[in-house]
Amino acid sequence: MTISLAINLDTRPGFMEQKTEQSQMLDGARSLDFFTHGIMNKIRFFEGHDVEVTVFIDVHDPLPKGIQDQLLDMQTSKVISNLVFNRHNENYLGSYCPKYNDLNFMNAMILTRGEYLVHFDGDMAAFINDKGVVNEWLQWLDSGKYDFICYPSQYSPHPAVDPDFDYDWASTRFFICKREMIDYTEILKCLRDSNYLYGKYGDRKRRCPWTEHVLALINGPAKVFYPPIQPSRCLVFSWSRYYSGVLKQLNEWPYNKVKQYVKAIKYPCDVQGGPL
Repeated sequence: MTISLAINLDTRPGFMEQKTEQSQMLDGARSLDFFTHGIMNKIRFFEGHDVEVTVFIDVHDPLPKGIQDQLLDMQTSKVISNLVFNRHNENYLGSYCPKYNDLNFMNAMILTRGEYLVHFDGDMAAFINDKGVVNEWLQWLDSGKYDFICYPSQYSPHPAVDPDFDYDWASTRFFICKREMIDYTEILKCLRDSNYLYGKYGDRKRRCPWTEHVLALINGPAKVFYPPIQPSRCLVFSWSRYYSGVLKQLNEWPYNKVKQYVKAIKYPCDVQGGPL
């Protein structure tokens, strides 16, 4: 059974800097490392399984030719199955679309062909010590116990404790699901028209009509699970501060040394990296 990884990356200004930090929505940490060591990091997490990899790059500033060549070599050698260089565009059907990032997520996902789908934001990192973790997730999905499994959370089984929400959403930072949960046409309808979304699937106390919420609402609401944070088993997190060169080193270190570096995962799943 194939696990498809859909990885969304972008070249927003700052991705060539030695240090970047998350400051606001759509302005997370970014780094040239995410296009090489970051991709391999995510693939290695699923080592031992048949993996198909889709890399969708939203190109703001040009990628260095050397990195482009590395990515093309990864596609030629079949490490990457689908490689998209998408010129950044905030229009859809002739007018400005504020959900252009959601469209990028969906365009990456629609290219996948495996029985299972994993979505990663480009600034996510994943390290595994207990290979049984992935098998456990697949068993839960196969049994129907859960529809979506997301990053480990300090508020497990939920993403947060927030009375404004009466459902859990499937975080696009990281989730794994059965591929059949992704109805591209229906998701696009919901993204384009919030009245359609909440008219068909029920109004909500707090409206957040983005991909991760749409996925949950049109599937149930879906059974979404955020596993407890168990550093002895695995680490799945987003960089809120990243220093160039760190991922290369962490990919080479033994797991226990990576765990010592990470130290603490803060809400929602953030790690403030430091220089090595």
